[in-house]
Amino acid sequence: MEDKSMDQTLNIGSEIGLAEGLTKHVKIGSIGLIRKVRQLMKGKEYSFSYSIGRDKWPAKDDRPEIDWPEIEASYKEVFNLILDEGLTEDEYERVDEKGIKELDDLINRFL
Repeated sequence: MEDKSMDQTLNIGSEIGLAEGLTKHVKIGSIGLIRKVRQLMKGKEYSFSYSIGRDKWPAKDDRPEIDWPEIEASYKEVFNLILDEGLTEDEYERVDEKGIKELDDLINRFL
């Protein structure tokens, strides 16, 4: 019970697994943090899992240009805000299929 109250004092929430041997603690969602996340994700209609590794799509008659690398970079920035220890580039590259789903779900919790 002491660990849980200490985590709350430090603003640390649940732990999520992103890959074999890679777990991270999620920050507790304060109003300020939720606002930052929503501001960064404003206009980003596509899920994290859908945006990974895509190239920029030029504008067409039925849609504006989609800058996939910029969208993926926004997700990385948000993950560094909401994960207590952040997410290094090496850790990001190691995230597996289960971890991708965890990160998609995590973003939805803050939106």
